[in-house]
Amino acid sequence: MTQAQTFTLIEANALIPKLKTMLATANQELTENAEILANAYAAHEKCEQEMSKIKAVKVTSGESSDTDSDGLAALRQCRLNFQSSIEALSQAKENYIRVLNYWLEEISETGVILRDIKSGLLDFPASSGEFEYFLCWEASEDEIEYWHMINDGFIGRRPLAVLSEYL
Repeated sequence: MTQAQTFTLIEANALIPKLKTMLATANQELTENAEILANAYAAHEKCEQEMSKIKAVKVTSGESSDTDSDGLAALRQCRLNFQSSIEALSQAKENYIRVLNYWLEEISETGVILRDIKSGLLDFPASSGEFEYFLCWEASEDEIEYWHMINDGFIGRRPLAVLSEYL
């Protein structure tokens, strides 16, 4: 592990309140943006379906009728709506990605390794002499109670009580 920062258990636990706040805010903002994105996608799908229903009106040269004019006007409006839905969907995607990247960077700047933003799964790099490991915490926990070896993931979590056997 070539981490610039390592944490003691005391340092890691002291950071928990700040991280809980950050994760709660991040997840709230991501949920709000995900709803906006879902709505934009639904609106786009609706416009796409409307576009496929409208058949192009063939206007023969020299002939024009109110029905043809109405059909062309409907087609033009549908195309405008479709273009607007594309722009709204693109903007919603950009906003979601911007918010996600912001929180990934903010949380990572604390020195922790973010494993899952939704569950708030974080690893705190730690070491004792040559032995390197991660203190492991999830947002549903009040404090750090687990650790795991560098090559183990969440499934390799062990209680802190057994850490002394490895040090």
